[in-house]
Amino acid sequence: MRTALAVLTSCLPAFTAAGQPGILLADRNIDALWRLVDADGNNQIADPSEVSLFFDGTNAAGTLAPQNPTALNSWFDGRVVMGDQVNRCVYVLRDLDGDGNAQGVGESLVAADASNLSGASFAFPVGVAFDSAGVAYVVNAGNALGADAVYRLVDLNGDGDFNDEGEITAYVGEGGFGPGNGPFSPQEAFFDPSNTMFIRNSSSSGVAVHGVYRAVDLNHNGKADDPGEFTLFFGPGNASGLSTSAGFAVEPDPLRPGSIYMLLIATGGVDVVYRLTDLNGDGDAMDSGESVEVWRTGETGFTSIDLLALADGSLLVSDNSGKRVARLEDLDDDGLFSTTGERTDYFVSVTGPVGDVRQLTPVYVCRADFNQDGFLDFFDLDAFVGCFEGVACPPRAGGDFDGDGFSDFFDLDAYLAAFDLGC
Repeated sequence: MRTALAVLTSCLPAFTAAGQPGILLADRNIDALWRLVDADGNNQIADPSEVSLFFDGTNAAGTLAPQNPTALNSWFDGRVVMGDQVNRCVYVLRDLDGDGNAQGVGESLVAADASNLSGASFAFPVGVAFDSAGVAYVVNAGNALGADAVYRLVDLNGDGDFNDEGEITAYVGEGGFGPGNGPFSPQEAFFDPSNTMFIRNSSSSGVAVHGVYRAVDLNHNGKADDPGEFTLFFGPGNASGLSTSAGFAVEPDPLRPGSIYMLLIATGGVDVVYRLTDLNGDGDAMDSGESVEVWRTGETGFTSIDLLALADGSLLVSDNSGKRVARLEDLDDDGLFSTTGERTDYFVSVTGPVGDVRQLTPVYVCRADFNQDGFLDFFDLDAFVGCFEGVACPPRAGGDFDGDGFSDFFDLDAYLAAFDLGC
């Protein structure tokens, strides 16, 4: 297929720049989302012009002002899904006019809140994931207002929200986390290309369940918590001898398909990143050599919150106490980020406007720029075909390009049409 596609592209117009994808940063001090763009390509966000407002309560749509954004993720079609703990709701944001923000009319809405007719709780939304068709899932950490759950959100009547009856269903509920608000505290999650979900769990009351869990809908009944569907991927008792503790983030490694980064705060406030890989295909990373520590810091004033793996293999770590984002790069190709010089400051908030540094996600400006490097070229075609054929998909992308729930040649047609139009 790649050869045939190369021939097809000879008929397409000259490749065009697709603009800077950028990164969104959640700020629950200012209650806003900021857009960071490395415009000069120096792997730093230093110039004030490289930081701009993406969304807050001053939006022209009159959408409810965020008060505590606690969950954030994006899809390659430009959708940004944000959860807010104080407002107990889920937002959908999208930059429709290409001006670099979602502040305009029609670019934001509260898509699910406490009034939803499905009875789902978004009292503490902590994670957002998208399956291969771009369907959004929101993780809720249980509290007095609702149980632990991963909810699947589908707009059945096409009115733009998920508040109608049956539009929110529990993808992982009691079958995985147990009844009520038990020892689990699910956090971030993501789907791999096979639609297997990986969920980071962190709970001060349940040390024995710290780790990463694997959830897959084996019987295709729309949920992944039936017997055998919700299992431990990595946690206590692993043969590599790595300890587990609290933490929020889990992130796929774009350079090593099947590998996962896990962020945790070890005893003494030491921030640590593990890489987890199921080497023997048994469905977990519990065997010897399947988990490795790739980075750590015990410095005072560093409080890690989130991870974002970039297409070039570098890893961003948000530090809330230091109001900065660190960039880790494997310069010596040893698979680690521990050599001197491999950590640099990607962004530091000194005088504002950013008041808090927490969740990170890409913001996409062009669906056809499939590898999201800022340019339309053959590498995007190659990336799409690899994803379409089930080889590997870039993070936050899938082969179901037209979003109809199927990966078929209609998706190939839709992708080529988008590529031909230059986005």
